[in-house]
Amino acid sequence: MDHIVIAAADGSLHIESGRLLGSVGSGGVALALTGVLITGIREPKGGGGKTSKIRKRLTSDQAQWTGVAAGTCYITAGSIWTASGSVSDAFARLFTSGAFGTVGLGAVSALLAGLMYFRELAPARAAVTGIIAAGVWAQAGGIWGLPEALVLTGAHAAGVM
Repeated sequence: MDHIVIAAADGSLHIESGRLLGSVGSGGVALALTGVLITGIREPKGGGGKTSKIRKRLTSDQAQWTGVAAGTCYITAGSIWTASGSVSDAFARLFTSGAFGTVGLGAVSALLAGLMYFRELAPARAAVTGIIAAGVWAQAGGIWGLPEALVLTGAHAAGVM
């Protein structure tokens, strides 16, 4: 097993090559991104004697792209995380069922991309839209699979998956 040794004042630190964050896995990344979304989109509660402060709040764009990354990790992780795929499937089926004529997943993907680009949603709605978009884009393939490929390539390069 290859290690990178970084000299420190109190000794040395060993990091396994390719595992900058240790053993994380796709479920761990999904869990971490979900935590970022939950804590980043919620307003602090101001009731009671002690008021909570938020250090950083996700903007609409940050929330939607974190949602895309989280949704991609949900698809990869499987297990409990498959619920987001079911929501994406239901959203896509709403348009592709024939009620709107002949509509393919590419059109649904374009609808989501347009919504994400032209509307500034509240961070919570933007995050949900990003999660849904990740599932629809993964199913649509083609150029719509690019965000999924970027997320997975970045995660593999960082050694977390």
